[in-house]
Amino acid sequence: MSSRYDDHREINDSGITFEPVGPNWKKTFAVVLSIVLAVVVIGGGLIFYFGHNLINLANYVPDNEVQVVEKVEDLPEEAFETVAANDKKGKVVKEEELQRIHDSMAKVDKAVETPVNDKVYNIMLVGVDRRDKSWNGNSDSMMLVSVNYGAKRVSIVSLMRDTYVNIPDVGYEKLNNSYARGGGPLLTQTVSNMYNVDVRDYAAVDFENMIEIVDAVGGVDLEMTDAEVEVANGYMRDMCNTLGMDGEQYVLPGGGSYHCNGVQAVAYARNRFVGNSDYARTERQRYVISQLIQEIKMMNAGQLASFVRDVLPLVTHNLSESKIWDLVKDAPDIFTFKFVQDRIPYDGLYDVIYVKGQDMLVPDWEKTVTMLHDTIYGSGKVSDNYDNVQDDRTDGNDEYTDDYIEMFIKPSEDENGGAADAA
Repeated sequence: MSSRYDDHREINDSGITFEPVGPNWKKTFAVVLSIVLAVVVIGGGLIFYFGHNLINLANYVPDNEVQVVEKVEDLPEEAFETVAANDKKGKVVKEEELQRIHDSMAKVDKAVETPVNDKVYNIMLVGVDRRDKSWNGNSDSMMLVSVNYGAKRVSIVSLMRDTYVNIPDVGYEKLNNSYARGGGPLLTQTVSNMYNVDVRDYAAVDFENMIEIVDAVGGVDLEMTDAEVEVANGYMRDMCNTLGMDGEQYVLPGGGSYHCNGVQAVAYARNRFVGNSDYARTERQRYVISQLIQEIKMMNAGQLASFVRDVLPLVTHNLSESKIWDLVKDAPDIFTFKFVQDRIPYDGLYDVIYVKGQDMLVPDWEKTVTMLHDTIYGSGKVSDNYDNVQDDRTDGNDEYTDDYIEMFIKPSEDENGGAADAA
């Protein structure tokens, strides 16, 4: 099975700037984790002080009021990201092989039961990409966060957006399409069915507010390699051009440790061109989130008050007020728990197939679900994913991906008469 997967974007070659086709630069990382934990949990005392009115600043949407899209043609074009056949990474599968994949999904329920444990609380935290409010958007960053009160552990598991799943009443599509078709309720139902976990609650934010959120905490400390900085600088210029800002104010001189503002942090988290492609990007996302949480934990009451008022209106969720109060009450204990993180599909436990003009990830579902359950409900052990076992967070993040070299490095060498000419 594959241990490497590259998603695809069309990219211009006018210097090191990046213009993704389809979903725009707002596709970065699931900052909602920091929002939910900080506002609902860390800011617990503050919520007690301001009470019901403060909670109501958030965008609570009952499940029966979420927009449901029944016909695929009713989704905007940006909901789909197709890959030309010549650029595909996945294997083209015949109908009978595809049916075997579907059958293997259905067998997981019999092989691995859904744990029943009233000491574990699961919630989906979602970063949504969309250009306008006319549709739900794609959930391009998804994290299953599980609070195990018995084991005193919080697990944060990134679920890759391109995972091939069976969406209830929709069919076999990418996991991120479930949010587009039925918002948080359909996403949680899909995750519950595919990963055999009981998750009903979710909280989500649009990516368009990402820069504001990072700036609201005063920025975050990030360590970057030279390669990460070079790619991030390209994204900074592109984002600032979109926002009508001077991107040169934000570019960084080279690898090192920096206190990054919103533009810099978002550019860093968006990078899929260094290290192991989209997998390295999810690790960078979790890294930024952990740094955000550290900044929030250091805020005084006045700073927290300002932060909460600013970010609560950005959160869409289905948590009842009583559930929020439960989290608030448990906050002092939760932040003494051990935090572990992981990512699915696990390295070496998935294939890449080419279906419906898209590269999709097919996990070994039985082994994957069993490992996930051990992380959440059992020993708390995480996988041997490369980003879990590396000695240093920057290990492996100093090399460009093959597509980056083909798109930028080689053309530059040709123009400058460098190594490409010598070859």
